[in-house]
Amino acid sequence: MNILQEITQRNRVSLQERKSKIPFATLSLRAEELPAPQSFTDVFNSPGIHVIAELKSASPSKGVIRESLQIPQLARSLEASGATALSVLTEPFFFSGSLHNLELASQSCTLPLLRKDFIFDPYQVAEAKLCGASAILLIAAMLSMEEFRALSEYAHSLGLQVLGEAHTEQELEIVQTADLIGINARNLRDFSTSLTGSAALIAKADLGKPVIAESAVKTAEDIRFLQAAGAKGFLIGETLMRAPSPAEKLKELLSCF
Repeated sequence: MNILQEITQRNRVSLQERKSKIPFATLSLRAEELPAPQSFTDVFNSPGIHVIAELKSASPSKGVIRESLQIPQLARSLEASGATALSVLTEPFFFSGSLHNLELASQSCTLPLLRKDFIFDPYQVAEAKLCGASAILLIAAMLSMEEFRALSEYAHSLGLQVLGEAHTEQELEIVQTADLIGINARNLRDFSTSLTGSAALIAKADLGKPVIAESAVKTAEDIRFLQAAGAKGFLIGETLMRAPSPAEKLKELLSCF
């Protein structure tokens, strides 16, 4: 069993526990009653360097990344430092995330928010809207085309947008119904990274939608390299979260352009 399968299996158990407390019909109705959130995608069609700053404290491959994740402070400071949007890790068992972190971020800044998680069930989509997300991540490596389309359709029915993540040319076929195309330099099966491989796939991701380069971005040179391949946005997590001041690190990266 690879790490992606382990994560999914563990979260299926947790999801059943949440469903036993609040049925999907109840949760879905609550989500439908909320107004549609702000657009996550519009700004990525405009010129400039657009960074999705990711709030996370740990990962399976790197262990603890940031000991104390002060969500309100980080959300406000990253917004002030030029972040276009925030990505909030909500997976609890392997990434030490939580839906509460997503709620805190939504209460602390005005940026559009991405629920970053391993989503495989409509219940998780409804949770995302209820906790303040504007968009969800759907990972092609863990979903069939039919599953991806069904989850995308449900997200759209709630007014949420979809960042569809691909690692291969075959997975690009799956993410066509997404609003943005994410190309992850990290292989979620073994957690290795390759910016060169990412750039090659970005150049092939011509689906008429903004392409977001995800993972392994550390320097302004990395951003330029991926921008030249066609990336319109850059999801940066570990580089920011390891910095003493993530906001100052973001300013430093953006000041190079």
